[in-house]
Amino acid sequence: MLDDWNENLMSYLQRLLPLISSLLLLFISYTPLDFFPVHNIRPAVGFVCVYYWLIHRPDLFNLLSVYFLGLVDDIISNVPFGANIFSMLVLYVLLNSLVRFFNGKPFVITWYGFMIMSFAAFFTKWLILSIYYAQFLPFSMVFFSFMFTVAVYPFLSLVLAFVQNNMIADEE
Repeated sequence: MLDDWNENLMSYLQRLLPLISSLLLLFISYTPLDFFPVHNIRPAVGFVCVYYWLIHRPDLFNLLSVYFLGLVDDIISNVPFGANIFSMLVLYVLLNSLVRFFNGKPFVITWYGFMIMSFAAFFTKWLILSIYYAQFLPFSMVFFSFMFTVAVYPFLSLVLAFVQNNMIADEE
């Protein structure tokens, strides 16, 4: 009986591993660095995680996971509440309709897809923040953050691929 309980617990933890790894990467991305160029520009790790897990393991990373990741990102970041949640949900809706196209494609195609989809999410977040502050915010910071996120995507996807291949067992 104890073996069954341990097996069920391990199975449950493996199903939560995409969310746990995404949260861990999100917390690491908000670690304060005393390095001048990256004071205000951070990669949108939440966008990378949502994109990666929805393409590779949509059975383990669902709408509730996207919402929870956006909620945590809203809590630890310095943006109005709901901006990250809404932009991640926009990314989820856009990607949910195109996930069959990106499934099984080479990495370069998925990277280009991330570039397009994350631009839509960044634009949505910029628009929400501009409405909140009742003025158009400078688009340059959003653009540099977008470019930094696109540049960091291959490294973060390698970390997430390691988690997927070595820590998550496929259902038999």
